[in-house]
Amino acid sequence: MKKCVIIGAGTFYGHLPALAEDDYIIAADGGYKYCKACGITPDLVIGDFDSLGKKPGNCPFMQLPVEKNDTDTLAAIRLGLKEKYERFHIIAGTGGRIDHTLANMQCLTFLSNKGKAGFLYDEKNIITAITDGSIVFPENAAGTVSVFAAGDTAKGVTERGLKYSLSNADLTNDFPLGVSNSFKGMRSKISVKNGTLYVIFPISVKCQIVFERSKRQ
Repeated sequence: MKKCVIIGAGTFYGHLPALAEDDYIIAADGGYKYCKACGITPDLVIGDFDSLGKKPGNCPFMQLPVEKNDTDTLAAIRLGLKEKYERFHIIAGTGGRIDHTLANMQCLTFLSNKGKAGFLYDEKNIITAITDGSIVFPENAAGTVSVFAAGDTAKGVTERGLKYSLSNADLTNDFPLGVSNSFKGMRSKISVKNGTLYVIFPISVKCQIVFERSKRQ
């Protein structure tokens, strides 16, 4: 499935998803430097260019005002949505400023609320969000997986095929019940009936996200 890949100005750990010809690659401001270092020509560079320090001279760019409501990453996501992309991979969106990391996690919720899949890459893990839906992991998944309520309460949370199981539980954002579960060599599934979950899992693990699209607008 074609995807939108957004390369930000946070810490770049060298992780990139396999890129295809029909992927839409956007460098968010200083992320253009990482593109150049990796030999990637982005389809677009977007930002107010406070991180990059200058406008890129050899590829299309969109300059944003310094004072704005959207972050550069969210502006890039809106462009990807306009182009009808369903999956978004955010690279170099963590590390450095913790406020930017949290902002990018909120961008995952923004995507999830629209029935789109977003993945935020850290040094060793991927963070995603699921809203009124589920995430499925294959039997060869290994390592630790954690879930957290993204809002006040995530209702009807079920975890199957993991070391610790949950059945139709409510997770709240003031008690970390879902931290540090483990894969155990079998197909596993995490689902939420009403609300949004952040799911954190090793970067080597593949997954499939399924949304209850009847609930999406």
